[in-house]
Amino acid sequence: MTQATLSRTINLPAAVFLIIGYVIGATIFILPGNLAVEAGPAVYIAYLMAAVPAVLACFVMALIGSAIPASGSLYVIIRDVLSPMLGFLYLWLMVSMAALVTPLVAFGFADYFSHFYSGLDSGIVAMTVIALIILINYLGMEVASGFQNLMVIGFILALLIFGIGGLTHADPALMKPLIPRGWSPIVVAAMTAYFSYAGVFIIAEVAGEIKNPGRTIPLAIFLSFTVIILLYTLVPLALTSTLHWETIESNKMAVVTASQNFMPGWLVTFIAAGALLAAATSVNGIMMGLSRDFYKGAKSGLFPSYFAAIHPKFKSPGRAVLVVGALSLAGTLAGGGIVQYAQIAVLALMVMQIMTGFALLKLPSKMPEVYAASPFKLGMFALRFICICYIAFSAIFIVVLGMEQPDAVVFGLIFIAIGCLWYVLMVRKSDAQDA
Repeated sequence: MTQATLSRTINLPAAVFLIIGYVIGATIFILPGNLAVEAGPAVYIAYLMAAVPAVLACFVMALIGSAIPASGSLYVIIRDVLSPMLGFLYLWLMVSMAALVTPLVAFGFADYFSHFYSGLDSGIVAMTVIALIILINYLGMEVASGFQNLMVIGFILALLIFGIGGLTHADPALMKPLIPRGWSPIVVAAMTAYFSYAGVFIIAEVAGEIKNPGRTIPLAIFLSFTVIILLYTLVPLALTSTLHWETIESNKMAVVTASQNFMPGWLVTFIAAGALLAAATSVNGIMMGLSRDFYKGAKSGLFPSYFAAIHPKFKSPGRAVLVVGALSLAGTLAGGGIVQYAQIAVLALMVMQIMTGFALLKLPSKMPEVYAASPFKLGMFALRFICICYIAFSAIFIVVLGMEQPDAVVFGLIFIAIGCLWYVLMVRKSDAQDA
């Protein structure tokens, strides 16, 4: 291992595939069925509602990635514009997400894997796929991004086949009543569904490895989100128009079950394979992004400097990959429900989004030369409008989801307090060494 820097190997197509693979991933095969149990056939409306703050997130990530084209750029902007302690808390929360998000996706992989090989222990299957992705990321970004591109093509094709086929075989009776339990469950479902959009931050996390980032990052974000919003509307609509929403609750493979109603067996198998590819791309994206966060924190002295090493042959932050992988495996061993994992993850994301929104809002005044030099920027009115809406949406999500999951809020506050204590100890250690 050496202290070398990461190299720029990601071009525009690879960046688009990276975002799509990370954002869509397995959740579109897993969450719609779980959310339809409460929201009913209107679950597709929940996904459209969730797209509104997701579009704001696209602008925020495009602006930050263009202005600060470095790996871990969200940490960098929070640290430099707000405060070093808040920058650390961003890293603290982000890296811990590996123990929440990876298990959710890996268990989804295990559920769909049972379509091919039933009877296997889901925990062992989940940990096996995580271990394979750890190895792929350890071997470097070129291997990981090439792996990502092939898988994304496969699962997009599977989703399009399911979505279009489902709509052409839709039963209008299954969509009535559209809103069986009122609007409240739809709003909560929209907040949970936002988790499915949240992965757009991945492009800012690997910005230091993107070619021509000022142009590539904004373009990749908006190209990918056109595809993402289309699929996130199409799939839930096709699901609830071919499978009754009240029968979905106990079904872990709702998309495959629905496809069996109107597709030949070989296509059902292809849909199941698409779910596996989507889950693998999500785990791959998590490993890419969060390992860069941990690497950045270690390089800044907030985590042990031992982990700030680049592998001399593979040019990957290998030790950071292993740490994130270990957290992912630990979270998988802990167990937990898919919706519960998603809601706790969304609460953490909202806290990080508030910090990010305030940092971007202050960027032009705190670092005017950096914002002026950015290839992609907005006028001050548009910038303020986007940032304020982004912060407001995030705060509302915290309040509403906090009322639904008060235990998660308490746990989150305790976890943040532990992070603050760690930061104070690391700063004191650094000061003592300097003295």
